[in-house]
Amino acid sequence: MLLETSKKAAFTGSVCILSTLEVHQRLKGYRYCTCCRRRRRRSTICCVPAFSPGSFGNSCCAGSSSLTWHPNQSWSVCSCGGSKPETPSTRIPDKGENMVSMEAAVVTGILKVVGNKLAPLVIKEYRSVVGVKKDLQELQNLAMEINSWLEAQGDRAEGNWLKKLKDVTYDVDDVLDEFQLEAEKKYANADGGAMSRFRTKPKSFLLQCTAAWKIKDIKKRFAEIVNQRADINAIKNNIPDAHPARHTTVELLPLPNVDASSVIGRDREKHQIISKLVESKHQQKIKIVSIIGLGGSGKTTLAKLVFNDGNIIAKDFEVRLWVHVSQEFAVQKLVEKLFEAFAENKSDHHPLPHMSKRISEKLSEKRFLLVLDDVWTEDRIQWEELMAFLNGIAPGPGSTILLTTRSREVAVTVGSTDHFDLPLLSPNDSWQLFQQSIIMPATGWNFQFEEVGNQIVKKCGGLPLAIKVLACALTGKERIEEWTAMRDNSLLDAVGEENRLFACLKLSYFHLPSHLKPCFTICSLFPKGYMIDKERLIDQWIAHDMIGVEDGVDYFEYTAHKYFNSLVQRSFLQDVDENSYGRVKCRMHDLVHDLAQSILGDKISLVVPKEASSSTRSYRYFSLTKQTIHLLPKSLFQKARALYADKCEVDCKIFGMALKNARHLRSVTMDYVDKELVQAVILQVKNLKYLEISRQYGEEALPEAISDIWSLQALHLTYSDLLELPKSIGKLQKLRTLNLSHCEKLKCLPDSIVDCQMISSIDLCNCKQLTVLPSSIGRNKMLRVLRLGNTKMERLPSSITSLRNLECLDLHECRELVELPKDIGNLEKLHVLNLTKCEKLGGVPVGIGQLSWLQKLGLFALEEGEKFAGISELANLPRIGGELSIRGIYHGLDPEDAYAACLKQMTNLQGLDLRWRMKDEGEVNTEMEQAVLDGLEPPPGIKKLMISGYSGRQYASWMQNRVDGGVNGLPFFPFLRVMTLFKLPNLKHLHGLAELPCLEELVLRAMPCLETISGGPFPLLVKLLMCELPRLEEVWMVAERIMPDEKEGGGCSNSTPHVGQLRVGSCLSNLDIVKCPRLKVKPYLPSSLHKLLLAGRTEQLLQSSNFSQLKKLVVWGNGGLGSGRGWELLQPMTALELLEIQHSSDLIELPESLGNLKSLRSLQVFACSAIRMLPMSLGDLQSLQELTITICHCFVSFPQSIGRLTSLQVLKILLCDALQQLPECLGDLRSLRKLYLSGLPRLTCIPQFICHLTSLKELKIGRCPGIKSLPEGLKGLTTLQELDIRGCPDLARHCERGKGEGWHLISHIPRLRIGTGEA
Repeated sequence: MLLETSKKAAFTGSVCILSTLEVHQRLKGYRYCTCCRRRRRRSTICCVPAFSPGSFGNSCCAGSSSLTWHPNQSWSVCSCGGSKPETPSTRIPDKGENMVSMEAAVVTGILKVVGNKLAPLVIKEYRSVVGVKKDLQELQNLAMEINSWLEAQGDRAEGNWLKKLKDVTYDVDDVLDEFQLEAEKKYANADGGAMSRFRTKPKSFLLQCTAAWKIKDIKKRFAEIVNQRADINAIKNNIPDAHPARHTTVELLPLPNVDASSVIGRDREKHQIISKLVESKHQQKIKIVSIIGLGGSGKTTLAKLVFNDGNIIAKDFEVRLWVHVSQEFAVQKLVEKLFEAFAENKSDHHPLPHMSKRISEKLSEKRFLLVLDDVWTEDRIQWEELMAFLNGIAPGPGSTILLTTRSREVAVTVGSTDHFDLPLLSPNDSWQLFQQSIIMPATGWNFQFEEVGNQIVKKCGGLPLAIKVLACALTGKERIEEWTAMRDNSLLDAVGEENRLFACLKLSYFHLPSHLKPCFTICSLFPKGYMIDKERLIDQWIAHDMIGVEDGVDYFEYTAHKYFNSLVQRSFLQDVDENSYGRVKCRMHDLVHDLAQSILGDKISLVVPKEASSSTRSYRYFSLTKQTIHLLPKSLFQKARALYADKCEVDCKIFGMALKNARHLRSVTMDYVDKELVQAVILQVKNLKYLEISRQYGEEALPEAISDIWSLQALHLTYSDLLELPKSIGKLQKLRTLNLSHCEKLKCLPDSIVDCQMISSIDLCNCKQLTVLPSSIGRNKMLRVLRLGNTKMERLPSSITSLRNLECLDLHECRELVELPKDIGNLEKLHVLNLTKCEKLGGVPVGIGQLSWLQKLGLFALEEGEKFAGISELANLPRIGGELSIRGIYHGLDPEDAYAACLKQMTNLQGLDLRWRMKDEGEVNTEMEQAVLDGLEPPPGIKKLMISGYSGRQYASWMQNRVDGGVNGLPFFPFLRVMTLFKLPNLKHLHGLAELPCLEELVLRAMPCLETISGGPFPLLVKLLMCELPRLEEVWMVAERIMPDEKEGGGCSNSTPHVGQLRVGSCLSNLDIVKCPRLKVKPYLPSSLHKLLLAGRTEQLLQSSNFSQLKKLVVWGNGGLGSGRGWELLQPMTALELLEIQHSSDLIELPESLGNLKSLRSLQVFACSAIRMLPMSLGDLQSLQELTITICHCFVSFPQSIGRLTSLQVLKILLCDALQQLPECLGDLRSLRKLYLSGLPRLTCIPQFICHLTSLKELKIGRCPGIKSLPEGLKGLTTLQELDIRGCPDLARHCERGKGEGWHLISHIPRLRIGTGEA
């Protein structure tokens, strides 16, 4: 009897197989309920939900009842009425169910897309054609019901059945896709509705009948698959209703790259790595330090902490660069990324030599820190190629590479000098990170939640990414059963940290709401490390019907923004960054990317197969990078939904033939592809909804055929040479997004753009030749976003004010813009009106205060006249955030208006620039100006403040220390980081500046009457600039609140600050003093000071200060040193590493005391027209690595001691008219790697000694017309890698390739640039 019962329990996954313990208990006359684990007598059987073999389920604990078995239903039914299974969050799936869980999760995502496609079909007019209305409605109901059941019971489903369901669901999607497109096409083209078209065109009617037959057939197949597992009514009756699936989306602001305060448990590792990076400042060879750790262990986060360190790293390294490497390791690609890391523009179409030269100019002789994030290569040859490139640019001593990798083999391959094995987080740090990452309910947690939470965290094994994704997955789950289910999920029992992390990611994906799953998986279309543009991603989601309709929401984009923020909040998307004009980008962690691609499985292809097979015909997504495609099956794109192609070389004819069958292709993204491929896509794919073409140069016009893609919703054509759009563009009736940013030759839009009635977003940023918009742009009533930043627009068409749905009008850096339309206040939905750097804008029009939803403005320009708004209108714009510049305040000199502006209430404001006037406007009312300034008090959360052109005699009362202090005794401006005071002509005393605990930079400039400064403390002040303060005599610059006690004849007191005391703290490292002739700093310059810039007369300062800790000194003019004994002050600067002397016209020679600067690494003399030679003590500078003499017209010779500079690596002699010859002793510079000679008209030859420069790698000769040949010994310089000759006609002929007499001397040099033009 027992054996028969066990067999029945195992039958077809109907009831769970009994455990050994339960069998043992049955022999004693008991059985266990799998829910409560209480024993029952043999006569009492609880109902058991249907699970796959090997699983244990939950059951009701009903009273005595007999079990009724239904072999065709999803579960057994107990006569007690306890047939309804509990939600999946309260049960523990077995290991054998993990794949089932993932399959169920995938199916729910597909079904959600199917539901999104069905929703509009069942309510539109054409649904009634040929009896399809009923079928569509039934199919929609069926999809919704099975989707809800899967969300509740997904991992209980039987595996084979679930696979069949997935296959047929894909087929349903295919059929619906065809029907949807055909129906919408007919409906869009119909004059009298869909029925009139079908009645008048038999062919169309036949096609529609065929589609209807397919709908009926697929509905039947779908129902059959469902009924194999359960009767539909059973599903309806057993969908849990007590706890429906949560579809919560969490709004999230854009995140910074790294928030140091949110990083837990890495302080020790950070300091250890920093100490290793800076310990070898004089090491010539590039040092390599590796951080080794598991994926998701926090390697990149730790590297960012180090990279962004402002106390040590920012001061110690002259240049810092960050490059994300990932699995693609190619030297040329890394050179491009290096170029992009410091260049403002992309590497688009820049030749490799150009990029190499720019990188060399940036990094040569500079101590740099290069972070290579996520390195995989173990190829020694590839790494040596990269190091050869980096060493070839002559990096400064102490240059270092910080590398993150998962593999110790990588660290060994690259020759790391130091390895840091990143430890996993401790239990305490893990729990702290979990608490930080989860959003707690308002009621808080009880002890039980903390206990289960700790158990979940323990299973994460100290992996930060695993902890964060699980914490995010638990956010919003307020039932303890949901937490225990997460804890008990067997996925978390995976062996090994990497497997455990991937299991955590899978579990987090499984708990994603079904509407987010397809949005997540399609992100794997982009390569690893790719910066994903948020708006373009959303356009793709919409194109693929991944965004459902929400009640009360007019635009898909609103819903999509919430989806995006939810994925960020769950850590599926990260590194969110927003640029200056509001475009947001993000990327996926590599492991998360792996997860997304694994979910798509055999539906995504990363390569193009050459032959057709059953698997190739099932591909729906193609992600092709650097592919060479000359042969491919015609049926390859038959099921394709999305295509991404980057730097692919294809046979466009063959590719075009394959695209003819791409009936389901909805999105195409192409980067760096030939125009022939673009034309093939446009000509062959007529059902596209999303088309993105980037960096396609040389093509000035799109084919007219673009207008035949009737279904196109989003067109992104960026970084192009496009001159104009086709006039037929207005045919694109479904176009929602038009992005032409960075099409720098585009001058206008065609008038037909107004016929695109669905268009909601137009981006023309950086179309630098654009001057006008169509005057009828106001007819685009659906337009919500209009970006015109950095264009040549002078005026906007008046019709723009009729765009009542407009939310964003971006005009940043429209430097030619002179006025705004007078009725701008009509744009009541406007959230963004970005006027930043609109320098010619006269004033903003009256009525701007009606834009009560405005969140970003950038500039509020005041002007006299009735048509211009007064400053008081700002009171109606309390939501304004970011940075705001108020210009022309003197036009509205009314204290009441200033107070009425209520700037203090703008709590979102981050930066405020108050500008009165930039030039002398005649007589001013100083008292009135002071009252106005008092009325313009910023909000307490301000981070950046600038005041310029203010003519009052006293500074603002709100920036002075007050007896009562701020709120609750706190500082009034606790977050202010940068404060600039510029052109304040009447201000005499800057007394009692308020305590500013976060101030990092203070600029005091052009204040001719200023006599005293006091205030603080400023404990975090790093940079102080005092410029053009001719009457400022004495500043007590102290780290603490101390002062000399005059009554006691000295000493210090902690009672009251000295009248001139400026409490700068202990972080001040940069001090610029320009044209402050009377200034004395007492009691001495801060010991933390590393860099000092002196310009103009500063004798008093130099005589009163200690410079022993100084590392960088820049002297502009004579800097108070003159040409005599003032230079003796250099003698105690023993720590000085850089000395720059600029524009000292009366400097004849440098003092012999220069030789005492034993630590000096760089000496630069610039525009010192009277200097004739350098001192003999120059040879004592044994640490000197770079010597530059530029625009010194009287300079004639070097001392013989220059030959003793054994560390010198770079010598630059530029624009020195009087120099006639180079001394022979230069041949002793055996460490010299770069020699630049330019603008030396009297120099007639390159001496033979150059053959002794055995380390020379780069020689540049420019504008030296007297040099006619090169020395014979040059051919022996095997180390020479680059020779550049410009502006030397005779020498260029001498070195002409293959012809010149001296060609044999230079033919061995790898990089040659020889021309007769100017250097």
